[in-house]
Amino acid sequence: MKLFKLIPIILFFIASIISCQTTSKQKVLHQNKFHNINTRFQLTLPSWFIEKPQIPELNLVYAYCSQYRNETTEKYKLLLSAAKHIAKYKKVNLTILQNGKLRTGKYIGYTDILESDTAVNKNNLEKNITIIYQYSIGTGILAIAAETAQLKRAHLSLIKNTLCQIDVSSPPKWVNSLPKQTGFIFAVGFAQDHSSPEKAWKVAEKNARANLALQLNATLKDETIGIQRSMWEWMETNHQICSSMILTNVSIIKHGYCETNRTYYALARMKSD
Repeated sequence: MKLFKLIPIILFFIASIISCQTTSKQKVLHQNKFHNINTRFQLTLPSWFIEKPQIPELNLVYAYCSQYRNETTEKYKLLLSAAKHIAKYKKVNLTILQNGKLRTGKYIGYTDILESDTAVNKNNLEKNITIIYQYSIGTGILAIAAETAQLKRAHLSLIKNTLCQIDVSSPPKWVNSLPKQTGFIFAVGFAQDHSSPEKAWKVAEKNARANLALQLNATLKDETIGIQRSMWEWMETNHQICSSMILTNVSIIKHGYCETNRTYYALARMKSD
């Protein structure tokens, strides 16, 4: 009989223990969720990708490719990408289709940048180019490479493969305040969030080179205020203008990302003389 009276008390204690465990699990889940929110605004990247090392007599270039199940295919794609970036450093052809007007140095309207495909010699890629480091991100691979002939006389110890967590809650400082260095000009390229980070940075790099070309080859007309007197005047202020530019010694030296506006950034530098 006494045992029968104790049953409700025993059940109460069992229910209390289960309730405490459930609350504890919910608390852990809540903490994990909060932790994920905090760490979401961090991006882990190699230090050489965030800021490319500047080594005398060595032209370091970036390479990109998608991940494949075949390592041989991945290596070939990275070598080919590196070869194209080396060729673009030496000469990149840009065609700028401008549809708009120029007022106080800023473009209004639509500008389309067409970067020509760079022809490279696909023979002996493994012999001529060396992939120094590579890093998987998303569905793709980032890499840094150089011409093998240059590496023989360079100090590779200056290239650090350290992984860095960067704050991506705001754009890099150099986006709004371009670096200043005697004998060089700089430009920033943007790209909105893409299906994969490596593709977005590739677009940002192209736009950075294009912005350098626009700085050097601005051909849009000033906006005319008032009533246009003739069809020729309308053509002069509104007609699409096509200009071409060949750039040399253009190097992408920094990368960035901002989670707030989901934008990727690349900083290009070119010798001005």
